[in-house]
Amino acid sequence: MISKIKGIAASVALVASMGFAADDAAAQGRVTIGTNPQGSLYYTIGSGIAAALQDAMGRQVTVQPFTDSSVYLPLISAGEVTVGLNSPIDAGGWYSGETSGEALTDLRVLARLWPLRQAFITRANDGMTEVSDLAGKRTVIDMTALTGVTAVNLATIQAAGLTRDDVEPVEVSGLKAGLDALVEGSVDATAAAIGIPLTQQANAAIPGGIRYLSLTGETATEAFFDETLPGVYPLEVGPNPAMPEITEPVVVSAYDIFLTTSAALSDEEATAILTALYDAFPQLREDYPPLRGGAQDAMGNASNTVPYHPAAIAFFQEKGLWSDANEAREASFTQ
Repeated sequence: MISKIKGIAASVALVASMGFAADDAAAQGRVTIGTNPQGSLYYTIGSGIAAALQDAMGRQVTVQPFTDSSVYLPLISAGEVTVGLNSPIDAGGWYSGETSGEALTDLRVLARLWPLRQAFITRANDGMTEVSDLAGKRTVIDMTALTGVTAVNLATIQAAGLTRDDVEPVEVSGLKAGLDALVEGSVDATAAAIGIPLTQQANAAIPGGIRYLSLTGETATEAFFDETLPGVYPLEVGPNPAMPEITEPVVVSAYDIFLTTSAALSDEEATAILTALYDAFPQLREDYPPLRGGAQDAMGNASNTVPYHPAAIAFFQEKGLWSDANEAREASFTQ
């Protein structure tokens, strides 16, 4: 698998956002996967998926990194990028038109991949343990290159009973900039996905390590997030060897990451991609620890904020993985 990933990485197409020709890709039988920049979690896992798809389908599969996962959603909708890794926050915002004012109603999802777990992070020695402790603290809320993370940050402090005015909001470009500021001591808290290399590097660099703040309070509920930011939900994470920075259970904000595509993708192509991904998923879970929160029987979960592709619906129905919750969710998109 590692050698395959290196081969994929070597052939990554660093293409200008609007310069990629979908017809050329289709003519060559190529599949493109949109991700965040090289070094990001999306890019790492996207590279693994690309290697697995290329091996199973016997066709060229390339990873196409962008500065932000929101950037490539319009390209996916238009069929200029075959599939992409996206959160329900980003995808739902573009699908509804809330992000740009123009609804991308051709967006579809193929599969749920894994739950991304995001938390506010402080220096452990600062004594804070809950998100509500951020009152009056220098807190990274806005990440200019990661609009989805910004939305989750704001919803998380609201779920903890705070408002933006209750903290001293700080703006940074992205995850690394926020964690660098935490290490330097210029902010009291920032946010990132738990357990990723960047957070573990911060844990090693800060005397006493880092702490993920627990989300508590009367409004720290799934119902609150359903109203405030659909697709996000509270999730308890316990200590485990992969994340030594977690010494006791902590409740974080989670949202599922989906493989997103266009309604224009043919049923045959969608089924081929989904079949290859489904068959490869057990090995991908072994190779990429974040994917261990996902599973074959959860690939059709009803946590989507845009409709499933018709071929995906048929695929999950055949596998016995399509539920009443899925039917209700799909019906909500036509109301």
